[in-house]
Amino acid sequence: MRKVISILILFFSCLTVWAQSTKFDYIFHEAQRQKLAQNYAAAIDLFSYCCELNPESGVALYELADLYRYVECDSLAIQALEKASRLYPDNYWYKNRLVVLYLNDRRNEDALKQVEEMAQQFPEKGEVLMMLLDLYGRNSDYENMVKVLDKIELKEGKSEQLSMEKFRIFLQMEDEERAFEEMKALAEEYPNDLRYQVVIGDLYLDAGKKEEALSQFQMVEQKDSNNVALLLSLSNYYEMEGNDSLYQQYLTRLMLNPAVDDATRIRMMGVVVRENLLQNGDSTMVLNLFDKILQEPQEQTDLLELKVRYMVTRDMPRTSIKPSLYQMLDIDPENEVARQQLLAYAVMEDDTSTVMSICKPAVEYKTSNPVFYYYLGVVYFQREEREKAVEVLQAGLERVRDGEHEQKVDLSVNMYAMLGDIYHDLEEDEKAFQAYDSCLVYKQNDAMVLNNYAYYLSLKKKDLQRAEEMSRKSNEIEPDNATYLDTYAWVLYQLKRYDEAKQYMDRAVELMTKEELDESPDVRLHIKKIDKKAKKK
Repeated sequence: MRKVISILILFFSCLTVWAQSTKFDYIFHEAQRQKLAQNYAAAIDLFSYCCELNPESGVALYELADLYRYVECDSLAIQALEKASRLYPDNYWYKNRLVVLYLNDRRNEDALKQVEEMAQQFPEKGEVLMMLLDLYGRNSDYENMVKVLDKIELKEGKSEQLSMEKFRIFLQMEDEERAFEEMKALAEEYPNDLRYQVVIGDLYLDAGKKEEALSQFQMVEQKDSNNVALLLSLSNYYEMEGNDSLYQQYLTRLMLNPAVDDATRIRMMGVVVRENLLQNGDSTMVLNLFDKILQEPQEQTDLLELKVRYMVTRDMPRTSIKPSLYQMLDIDPENEVARQQLLAYAVMEDDTSTVMSICKPAVEYKTSNPVFYYYLGVVYFQREEREKAVEVLQAGLERVRDGEHEQKVDLSVNMYAMLGDIYHDLEEDEKAFQAYDSCLVYKQNDAMVLNNYAYYLSLKKKDLQRAEEMSRKSNEIEPDNATYLDTYAWVLYQLKRYDEAKQYMDRAVELMTKEELDESPDVRLHIKKIDKKAKKK
């Protein structure tokens, strides 16, 4: 009977374990389903229940940690993985993920301790040593970095990459002796790679052993006189020695070396330019070097841009800068840096032909820069090609509205003002007045616009009260402007305020020279009419 009872107890015990296991599996799979559906809160609850059903389930703890990481609860994720790692100390993946969580939580010391233990426990895992190397590097623990590299070298064999890494670490440690020995070993290991021989020369030079450095460089030069690293080191050597002739010779050979790619050449020229500017050195050498390089066909404008910036910084004459700017446009017609600089020069020199030749292509390729439309409109206006001016200025205003140009307000004011003048000349008064109104929306106190608008209204004897207000305002802004005084006098004349008109007209005449009066028939007419009415009164 007792035997039967024992068997029944064992049976029901097994049945309970089976039921518990089945329940765990069901809930675990449901938790995974919720996780895939991104229902993270439900998945966390279900995996937590799995951990209650089986507190020693490493996989449930791992999944729970992963979910806590998704919802940015790093501390709970770490707790779950720490428990999983304690329960299963031989599980590499639990510990590896724990290191990641430590680093995300900026617990670098805990991460380092964990990886150091893993390096002892999993010596066959090369990635652990790489993690350890990275963590020592974060702490600038160079000695331990070297030890790790030695272990990797022992495991994987000597390699160029490992030796170069050790060499860089020795340099950071300022351990010149070990750096030299490492580079010497590399040079012996790879005798056909002259880079290492050049670096040995650089190490001699850094140590102040100039004779040994030059001897090393000359040995390399006998084997390959066009070696890029050698030319760089020799130019540096002769610069340190103050031998300008040989410095320029080797620097030129370096820059013209076809093995040097364009990006590297530009970077090196940038260094030459900066050092020359800092030392206020001879610009002739730098410009000669630029000219020799630029004799070769250029596909990009970067080098020319560097040359132009250098020349502008050295305050060189515009005549010497312009050819490089035109060369930039030959390579890239849409280079607006060059085009705008040439435009600025042409405007300063009042060269309308060049202004047109610079602006017209930009307008033809429909640049988004409204400056080119404005100045082309100015030229057309000056040449009395009014229809073309209107077309260009309207296109320019569209560019202003569409863009975020730094001179948006000034350009809008100037373009609307010019359109107003043009429409007046074309006797399209309503369009002229609309243009002036648009102009004043951007700038209410533009004296020239106020003056012109008031004058044209006075000629049409239209809205004279507003014309008087605008003209008076322009004179308040510029009280000694003879043109504005003349306009105000004429507006007052149209309002039949003859005595006031004469006062302002007399003041305008005082400010004008005889030549200006002779060249202003409208002003002379105003004087005559105002004087006549004032005398009658």
